[in-house]
Amino acid sequence: MFHRLTALFALGALVALAASPAAAGSAAKPASAAKPVPAATPLKTIEHIHISPMCTALGKVIGPAIAKVLQNDKIIANSKPYFHDFAKATASGQSVAAKDMAVERLETLIGPLVKNTEAVDKLLSDPFAFPKVAYSEDDQKLLQMREQLRVVNAQQKKALDVISGFVDTQQLGELQAAGHEYDAALAAKPTNAGQTPNPAPTAPPADVLNAGVTNDKNDPARAIDPTYKNTGSLVGANPLNVFENAISSYQQDIQSSEQEAAKTVVSAVPRCGGHVPGGPVPSPTPSP
Repeated sequence: MFHRLTALFALGALVALAASPAAAGSAAKPASAAKPVPAATPLKTIEHIHISPMCTALGKVIGPAIAKVLQNDKIIANSKPYFHDFAKATASGQSVAAKDMAVERLETLIGPLVKNTEAVDKLLSDPFAFPKVAYSEDDQKLLQMREQLRVVNAQQKKALDVISGFVDTQQLGELQAAGHEYDAALAAKPTNAGQTPNPAPTAPPADVLNAGVTNDKNDPARAIDPTYKNTGSLVGANPLNVFENAISSYQQDIQSSEQEAAKTVVSAVPRCGGHVPGGPVPSPTPSP
């Protein structure tokens, strides 16, 4: 849970930083100018602003990229119960509609994931936000954040590949099984009075288990193996669980990478006058 909190704290600090004058590159203005101030009286200092390429990139690039990454985390997590529903429906012999519903729900996750990962790629490829060569500590930290977020984005793309690959395979299997009602009739020789035999029934869809995966249809030994039988509301060793397990594995990798990226961001925010939620509040600047 700590890594999630750290990532959210980093995002909260960057949101505040993006709205600050430092991120916009503007100068600070006094809080009130209702009454004229004598020219000889110096204006009070409201805040000190440190403007640098790193601070600008934090507010305009790194913050939005983290927001997209956290959105993807939720989308990827939502795929697991849909994979579970499909595996359970297959093992327990539920209707085809139950499996189709799980596939359709998984399909709705693909578009947002593609859109977010492409947005992160675009943000992290901004040629004006990142230096080509690190000449300072700020440059090094900025390039480090970019590389860490690229790693996270690449890992989320792997989870996307699992989801989209599963959906494509299942839909292709159904497509291959469709439209063959009259294959036997067209191939059969005419009988008496030029009639053809009754058409063969439509073949069942070739689901994802037939895509080179051993199952009880091509391995008779599994038909009598109790580990592959439905046990009440749970499935013993359903081979379809591999997809949900793959998502869980990618989630662990993603969270580990996010933790490293969040640490770097949190350490950089105070250098731009920002405040990380949960951290010490900076002391106010004394008035002259």
